[in-house]
Amino acid sequence: MRVIRTQRLRLTPVTTQNAAVLWRLLQAPDLRMFQDLPNLSAGAFSGMVSGRPKRLRPGAVGRFEWLVYLHRMRRPAGWVSLRISDRDDAGEIGYTIAREFRSRGFATESVRALLDEAFTHAKLARVSAYCVPENHASRRVLARLGFREGALVHNGASVAGRAVDVLHCIMARRDWAQSAKTIEIPASA
Repeated sequence: MRVIRTQRLRLTPVTTQNAAVLWRLLQAPDLRMFQDLPNLSAGAFSGMVSGRPKRLRPGAVGRFEWLVYLHRMRRPAGWVSLRISDRDDAGEIGYTIAREFRSRGFATESVRALLDEAFTHAKLARVSAYCVPENHASRRVLARLGFREGALVHNGASVAGRAVDVLHCIMARRDWAQSAKTIEIPASA
């Protein structure tokens, strides 16, 4: 995996050397409102990261994660992830921006960079995202990037130990190729 740079952000691959940084970020209580995060010790989390694939390339399978940093900042603003299934050439993205960095377009910018990585380097045919319907900010990010909302999946995820419905959103590579050059990220996105 490589460091991905955008106009305002640096996406740094999560490795065993920096897994504790992501683990600490995952401990923020407000992050569990719309997603089920692993409830592991820092050591167990680092062990899980050590078993992940090291290179994102065509045919790669597994979970890939990046810490999201603003340029010149040492503390992460969030993270993005890409899970690639072994069944087909599709992936699933996930993302979170810490509360104090929200509403400034960082989620849109980091997910856009991750989509480019997924379609250009991993050569995926499509990328999905699942979103709790009540998470309006996340739905706006996905819509801004050109994801199409699909079916509502009843009890499709677990949040805080309870089953919740999620929207399945999807982006095909051909749609990304057409929209990637025209997407603008407003400063307040």
